[in-house]
Amino acid sequence: MARKKHRSSFRVLVAISASIGLLMGIFLTYPNNIPKQLPVPKLAQVYLPPIMWMPLSTEWVLGAQAIDPLDLIASVNKERTSRGIAALRVNPLLMKAAQKRADVILRHQNFSHQDPYEGIILTTVVPMVGYHFAYASENIGMGGVSGPNFVYGFMHSTAHRENLLNPQLVDTGVAIVSGPYKQYYVNIAVQLFAVPGQKKETLGYGPEEIEQYKQALSDVKSQLSPLRWITGKLLHNSFYTDTQRQKLLRQREIITAVYQRIEKSEPLTSHDTLLIEEYNKLTQSTPTTPPQT
Repeated sequence: MARKKHRSSFRVLVAISASIGLLMGIFLTYPNNIPKQLPVPKLAQVYLPPIMWMPLSTEWVLGAQAIDPLDLIASVNKERTSRGIAALRVNPLLMKAAQKRADVILRHQNFSHQDPYEGIILTTVVPMVGYHFAYASENIGMGGVSGPNFVYGFMHSTAHRENLLNPQLVDTGVAIVSGPYKQYYVNIAVQLFAVPGQKKETLGYGPEEIEQYKQALSDVKSQLSPLRWITGKLLHNSFYTDTQRQKLLRQREIITAVYQRIEKSEPLTSHDTLLIEEYNKLTQSTPTTPPQT
C-alpha cells in the first residue's frame, strides 16, 4: 500500500515537473521581446559648399598678415544689408567652433570640410561647443589677404555667395589662422553659419528616442539568449532558425553602434539613419505571431 502511494506521488511529481518544463520551454522560446521598429532620426540640415582657393599672390610666399575675423564678418554683413538681407549675429560659441576648425585644418595641412584626423568637422564641432542648430553651413577659404578680400572671393563663387547671402541664416562665427601650408605661408578663413534650434534637432534624438533605442538593444539581446535558442532548437520551434539568428545578430550590431554614439551624446549622422532604416527592414521580416512548437 505504501509502495503504491509512493509510486502515485512519484508520478504526480514527474507530471508536475514535466508540465513546469514544458511551460518553461514555451516561455523561453516564445519570442515575447521581438524588436520593434525604431524612429528614423530627423537630422539638422547641413550645407558644405566647395572649398575656395584664392588666386596665387606674392603674399602666399612672402608671408601673410594677421586678419581680424570681425573684419570678415563686417564685410559679409555689408553684402547682406546692401541687398536688404538681415545682418548676421556674431555668436561666441560659433566663433569658438570656427577656431577649432581653422586650427585643425592648419595643424594637419588638410584644407577640407572633412577631418579624418581628429573628427573635428561642422556637424561635430558645433554641438561640441554647446550650440544647438536646426541648420548649419561652412565656408572655408585660403589665400586671402584681408577680410574684404576673402569676402570678395566668396562672392565670386556661386556656392559660397548663395551661402553667405542666405536670408534664413541667423548666427555666424569666424576664425582666421596664419601659418605655413605646404610650401606657402597663408591665411585660412573658416566661417560658420547657423540657424539656432533645439538640442534634439542637433543630435537627432531626445529622451523618448533614447529610451526606445535602449529598449531595442535589450530586446535584441534577450532574443539572442543562448538558453532561449538551445531550448527553441530542442523543441523544434520554427522561430529559431539560422536565418532569424543572423537577422538578430545584425540588428544587435546596428543598435549597439547607434546607441554607443547616443551614450557619448554625439549627434547622429546620415550613416546612422541608413543603419536604422536597415534595422527597421529586418524588423519587418521578423515573425510576429507565436511559433508552433
